[in-house]
Amino acid sequence: MSEVDSDGRRLLTTGSWTAGSTPDVSVQGGQSMHFAVTNANVLGVSLSIKAQDGQEHGMIILPATTGDYVFASFGAEPMGWTFTPTIDSDAAVVTWKLFSTWIPGDPPNG
Repeated sequence: MSEVDSDGRRLLTTGSWTAGSTPDVSVQGGQSMHFAVTNANVLGVSLSIKAQDGQEHGMIILPATTGDYVFASFGAEPMGWTFTPTIDSDAAVVTWKLFSTWIPGDPPNG
């Protein structure tokens, strides 16, 4: 069974970002998307994530802790998502997991 978050979204993909290297994440996903971002630094990391529809969430993630970023949009699944992360900290390293209400292999709905 695949990994799920506390709301039952299933793991879609994973990755990492570093200060100066935060490529966009473009995926086919569900109506609800959840980034669980873990700070691998000894200092706090200031990270914001913006979706293509204008939703944006930002926070400071303390060392060795995880920040949660949740995005939602109404529509048929799968839907296209593009997320643009911005790290405002020097020498930051974070890893992330992206959970979704729809993952490849699920039937389309809506």
